[in-house]
Formats: sequence, structure tokens, C-alpha cells
Amino acid sequence: MSVINESSVSRKRLQDVFEQLANDRKLEILSYAAGHGEFAVTDLKDDLGLPHTTAHQYCRELQMAGLLSREQGKPATYTAVEFDLHLSLGTIADAVQSESETIDYAIERYGEDIIEEVLDVWEEVDAAELTYREASATIGMEHADFLRVAAELELLDG
Repeated sequence: MSVINESSVSRKRLQDVFEQLANDRKLEILSYAAGHGEFAVTDLKDDLGLPHTTAHQYCRELQMAGLLSREQGKPATYTAVEFDLHLSLGTIADAVQSESETIDYAIERYGEDIIEEVLDVWEEVDAAELTYREASATIGMEHADFLRVAAELELLDG
């Protein structure tokens, strides 16, 4: 699989992949995955000395970026996804130029009902029952994406 070689890669896709690759501990996990094939989060805890919750979160983020593959089971196991990076100034320019609007991106990433879910959970935010971070977690949305959608819907202004 190629992480970045699609004809129309988005700015968000570039950011997601490079954000993962910019983290030294996540690079260690990818290196570990390359050398060990299949592994569980507990293996990272034991072999790399990562706290369990950190290892779990990092593996989840690497999976969401398309750099790890997760197999359900007890325990769940991860494997590295083979990838190549083909990046040029033209690719970056195309990504910026063809970047979809926040709402379109959110619908594509989280499904058709995500805007309604944001609006529904926003009632709890307005009532001070949930923080922004709790609200984004409640609907299974990345916190930054939640804030971008809220801003686009002008919910943050009120």
C-alpha cells in the first residue's frame, strides 16, 4: 500500500501521515512493527517500555493514518502496512488546491450523520454537561475535526 501516492491526496491526509512520522516514539513503534511482524500493545509495553495507555493510543493513531493494520482478537494485534511516500511540490499544491471543505471532509471521514451528531452533542456542550473534548470523544470524532466542524457551523460563536 502506498500512503501518499494517490492522484488527489488531501491536505488533511498529508498532515495525518506526517504528524505520525514526526513523533519519535511512533517511529519506534513502526520500526518495531517492521522487525516483529505481528505484535500486541503489551509487547510494546514490555519491549519498548511504553506505558500501556500510550502504546494503545499511538497504535490507534498509526492505524487511523494507515501505517498499521489492526486485527481483532484477544488481544488485538497490529502489523505494519507496507508503504511508499511519493511526494512532490506538485502533489502538495494539488492537495492544497483540491482540499475539500470542512463539512465535506467530515462527512467523508465520519459518515453522513456526523453533522447531526455534532449538533445533537452540542446541546450538552451548551449546557456545560460536556467539554469540547468529551463531546468529540462521545461521537467518535477527532478533537481537532470536531472543533473545525463546530467553527464551520458557527457553533463556537454563540
